[in-house]
Amino acid sequence: MVEPTDGGAFPFGRPVLRRKPSAKSRRRVFVLGAYPSALHIAWWSPRRKGVRALVVDNEPAAFWAAEDEREQIDAWKTAVHFRVGEWGEVETSETNGKAGRWVDEHVLAPLGITRDEACLSYCVDTYHFTDPGVAFGVDERYQTFAREAGLPEARLAPRPSGGAFVELAVTAHRERLLKELSVVVPELVVTLGGAPYRVLRAVAELRTGGKLRPDASYGVEQALTVGGRQTRWMALCEPNPSTEHAEAHARWRQQRSG
Repeated sequence: MVEPTDGGAFPFGRPVLRRKPSAKSRRRVFVLGAYPSALHIAWWSPRRKGVRALVVDNEPAAFWAAEDEREQIDAWKTAVHFRVGEWGEVETSETNGKAGRWVDEHVLAPLGITRDEACLSYCVDTYHFTDPGVAFGVDERYQTFAREAGLPEARLAPRPSGGAFVELAVTAHRERLLKELSVVVPELVVTLGGAPYRVLRAVAELRTGGKLRPDASYGVEQALTVGGRQTRWMALCEPNPSTEHAEAHARWRQQRSG
């Protein structure tokens, strides 16, 4: 895929935009993920070549749970002036809302809080793809059709791997994250996954080495000073975790309910 120089563009032309945190005022908990997801559609081209999860627009809200999926897709169709039949057919995609529903059920509920009591945000605030299936759907299905139909080329950036992603977040997003934390003034900061774990350590000027491990320290609150203010921090796994982290998270949930 082509690396975007101006923010990038989704299939059918919607621009890749920065996503804002879910709250801009005081909240009990600040939840930090890696990067936004996107609005997906199931799409069949006029030649009936299908893509079950084609990314087409920015995620409607941080860790969107897809409760208004149909409305969001209809709004997208209006925004791009989608030509049913000429550009194919569109349906809902089971990919939408997976991460958001996971956060609701596996993070917020065990903590005993609602979305209204939390601020949800990301280390990097623009969409980056990681799934090879996304690349295939865009490159092999959409781009070919777009050239024939005179539609805009999609320009999406892959997520940098490992330390490169952490470096990007720390160098380009540190001040934004510190500002968000200073506005929210959370009682607890929760990081989801290894990358946010490392990013927060760097932003808080802790030793940046180490990894999130599924051991006895998983989900244990610890003191944290970030931006000159003391708070608490809990490291948890990301949605769709590895088996080891899934087991550690299950133990954490059981402890919370005990």
